[in-house]
Amino acid sequence: MRLIPQFRALRAAARQSSVRQVALGMLLLGPASLWLSGTPPAGPDTPADRGAGGAQAEPVTRAWAARQLESARRQTIVRLADEFDVAEPLAADIHDAAVSEAIEPRLAFSLVRAESRFRARAVSPGGAVGLTQVLPSTASWLAPGTGGQDLLRPEVNLRVGFRYLRHLLDQYDGNQRLALTAYNRGPGTVDRLLKHGHDPDNGYAEKVLAGDRARSGALRTVQLARPGADARQGRNRS
Repeated sequence: MRLIPQFRALRAAARQSSVRQVALGMLLLGPASLWLSGTPPAGPDTPADRGAGGAQAEPVTRAWAARQLESARRQTIVRLADEFDVAEPLAADIHDAAVSEAIEPRLAFSLVRAESRFRARAVSPGGAVGLTQVLPSTASWLAPGTGGQDLLRPEVNLRVGFRYLRHLLDQYDGNQRLALTAYNRGPGTVDRLLKHGHDPDNGYAEKVLAGDRARSGALRTVQLARPGADARQGRNRS
């Protein structure tokens, strides 16, 4: 059959259009099938690529955060060492022990100053030992196996003393004044006085919380001017 030229041209155009439509359909079907299967096509902005980049950046982020924390720790230690006039190694020991027992560092420094004037080998007539003036019986209860000689080691003494303070803070629902008073007078005495409607405060909590920095500096000046006074104060402390 002979086709007129106009009809032949129309049939050729239709065939070309069908080929283009099939090709376009195949191009669109590939990415669509990936999405339908749950696998997005690769590309610089896909979640998979962003996840890979995030995984690579995660160690860097952790390292940066660790450096920031260490920098903040060092700044706090230096500041408290200057404020309480103690050597930085001891300040670091106090700070780290306080943080490990969930005690606010400034409160920890104030407690050690009130208890021992930062003297690691201070021993009271009542048998309290070291920086936080802990009794060996209290230490053996809080840290079984800890003896009196162990309490002369700053890292042990600080850990046990701050653990005891944490225990008292929990016992008195976070009341710092009651916890500090109990640290000084004993929780049995505090509880008995409270039970009978009496105020157990003896001024110790205020001494710790207020800091009394000027008085502390004056005492250190006197001790430096009088050799042996430091040892006598340790023996006479009640």
